[in-house]
Amino acid sequence: KAEAEAKAEAETKANAENEAKAEAEAKAKAEAEVEAKAKAEAEAKAEAEAKSKAEAEAKAKAEAEAKAEAETKANAENEAKAEAEAKAKAEAEVEAKAKAEAEAKAE
Repeated sequence: KAEAEAKAEAETKANAENEAKAEAEAKAKAEAEVEAKAKAEAEAKAEAEAKSKAEAEAKAKAEAEAKAEAETKANAENEAKAEAEAKAKAEAEVEAKAKAEAEAKAE
């Protein structure tokens, strides 16, 4: 009887230890899963931030290029306008000179 009780006690103790071990393993596994999930979320967030930053930089670069192009175009148009005005002024001076000479000759 004493042997049977001792055996039953040993089995109960072994079962309790196995249960405690299984619980500890399950807890460790759950914690590892929580950590893995947190790590994956942090990586996804970092990727999204990097993508957003890259898009913002690309947009800023495109805007700067468009602005530079517009300025170059405006400068070219102003130059062409100034040249046309200078040409018209020179032609008007030639005409005025010719007219003055013709009048002087007529007198």
